[in-house]
Amino acid sequence: MSLPDASTPPTPAGAAPAKRRPWLVALPAGLLTLLCVGWSVAWYYAAGRASSEIDAWIAREAQEGRNWNCASREIGGFPFRFELICAEPTVSFTGAGQWTARLGRAHAVAQVWNPNHIIAEFQSPATLIETASGRELTANWKLLQVSGIGNDGKLERVSVAADDYSLAEGGTRLFSASRAELHVRHRAGEAAGTLDVALGVNGATGMGLNAAAAPASTGGAAQAAPAAAVDAELEATVTGVPPFRSMPPEERLALWQQAGGRVNLLQARVTGGGGALNASGDLGLDALRRPDGKLDLTVVKAQALFTAMAAARLLPDFAANLAPAMMMAGLPTTVDGANAAAFPFSFRDGRVSLGVLPLGKIGPLY
Repeated sequence: MSLPDASTPPTPAGAAPAKRRPWLVALPAGLLTLLCVGWSVAWYYAAGRASSEIDAWIAREAQEGRNWNCASREIGGFPFRFELICAEPTVSFTGAGQWTARLGRAHAVAQVWNPNHIIAEFQSPATLIETASGRELTANWKLLQVSGIGNDGKLERVSVAADDYSLAEGGTRLFSASRAELHVRHRAGEAAGTLDVALGVNGATGMGLNAAAAPASTGGAAQAAPAAAVDAELEATVTGVPPFRSMPPEERLALWQQAGGRVNLLQARVTGGGGALNASGDLGLDALRRPDGKLDLTVVKAQALFTAMAAARLLPDFAANLAPAMMMAGLPTTVDGANAAAFPFSFRDGRVSLGVLPLGKIGPLY
């Protein structure tokens, strides 16, 4: 005869078996269902608000002289993000110039938990047409992404990155790069018109300043770069930047000058063929619209650099022959242990000087 398990309390004679509690199973399922329904209602409500905000943004842009339009617009991305798909987007700039830009397709995405950060991809080709003259530029790329971060309806930071980019006019390629990046952000704590700017270009080629101009790419990507690739990068802080609305370049420069705008060039560098050109300085415009400030240039292995730039069709062939004379005209210095020539330019009261050597006068820029 087996003995009862001492760990299991005996069931009293005649006691009813324990009742099952189905609500313990139904309650979590019900809560989950309510959560899903609530999330769906909240998402569709937010999507409706997003559509209204887009309409309001388009109206504000029109007041600034930029008219946006989509052949068709669709909002999706349920349940964890918002997606805007714009077919055949166009933007036209009113006022002087009256340019119109057309693209193939735009696809923008924002996560539900971070709606202020938008990432967009654009489909090539893009055309830019000047209404008055009929001039037309065509851009192609393999991948073009734009990332923007805003706060209280204001754009705080924007980044643009393109792979295999090319720009052409009338069948002639003007510029191409295997990679191009642009980053612009508002410096926290500074005036609204203070921007940090960073630019980088790899494998750059030009419009064919040598013999015949290079034909434009017919596909979605730029043509292969010449063997002598040229790279460039730039970092600067610009103050007094006018509001970004449609206006002639002369008006924009005038507003910038009136605001006391300056360009603090932290670093600019062009490299190719083992040579390099470096630049830094601080520049603005005086009351008579003339350059004011200083610009320091240093050149390392000018012959190699200019030859590479000529091969990349960024300089005419004869420019490479000027390299020895240019090195002799500069002040001897060293950069990273290599012999270099320095060119400390200064701009004051309509005069330009190289060090203490006056070079001549310079007039208004506009």
